[in-house]
Amino acid sequence: MPRSAIAAHALDPLTKDPAKAEAYRYDTYLREGIHSLASAGGRAGESLLDHTFVVLKPDAFAGRRCRLILDILRSEGWHPVAATPIRFDPLLVRELWRYQFNAASEQRIAVVDHLLSSGPSLLVLLADRQRPDWLPASARLTAAKGSAEPSAARASDLRSRIGRVNGLFNFMHTADEPADVVRELQLFSYQAGWDWCAGPLLGSGPTHPAWTPDALLTELEAEIPAHDLDVEAALRRLSALSFPWGECARANNTPDTIGNWLGMLRVAPLPAGGARWDVLTVLTSWIDCNEPGVTPLIATGTAEAWRPIALPHEVSPV
Repeated sequence: MPRSAIAAHALDPLTKDPAKAEAYRYDTYLREGIHSLASAGGRAGESLLDHTFVVLKPDAFAGRRCRLILDILRSEGWHPVAATPIRFDPLLVRELWRYQFNAASEQRIAVVDHLLSSGPSLLVLLADRQRPDWLPASARLTAAKGSAEPSAARASDLRSRIGRVNGLFNFMHTADEPADVVRELQLFSYQAGWDWCAGPLLGSGPTHPAWTPDALLTELEAEIPAHDLDVEAALRRLSALSFPWGECARANNTPDTIGNWLGMLRVAPLPAGGARWDVLTVLTSWIDCNEPGVTPLIATGTAEAWRPIALPHEVSPV
């Protein structure tokens, strides 16, 4: 008897990674997402090639990068067509990155929930108006975004152009390819539903004005104070505070003391307002994000994997 309701090659149009296709055949969220889109009708299959999304995370709001990100995306052909607020919790974090969190360090796991729960995020649906016929919007954006590792960054990467600070203060999350768009929109749907994106994604009508980024950004920015995200400035401000975080900053002002900061994080609540972002700035600047030598269960794919294989008569002579 089969152990999956998804046929062996049903995901071929959604991913070029055989390991991902096999794992996602048994993934509840992917299966539910396919059903959600199919039951809504419309032109979902075509739209998954033309659309993707970006999540503007709380650090993008604190660092006031949201409008810059959307402006750069527009300039490169990804146009916002719908948006909705979302809020991360520990379960959403672990399920969203279910196939990558095995490679996350204990330090990263200790910090990421505090970061992503420090305010709202904005989920923005993007229509790609510059993609080649063979390359899905999501895969093109993944390639343009660049590596999550600052050491592998290029000046042309979107993450570099928006001023990514460190491995966790990278301001945005995107889906790697169409299979991830389906899976992750389903995960977000438990909180946000589908109505916010049904119009542009399924061709069922225009986006309601309340679900546009411009209508939401000012409101959401009011929840998070603007912050410079500068570790040296953060340490100076924290050192002027009283116990416990002020004492922690005064006694532990070098990266090799990160263990003491993480120990404090386990027993003391984060301070309110800008001081919260001071602590998060120190933590994200000094932790090691990944376990050495451990690779994700499913790695990020490449745009080249989507390029059609040229027929012999199409290959140019050397």
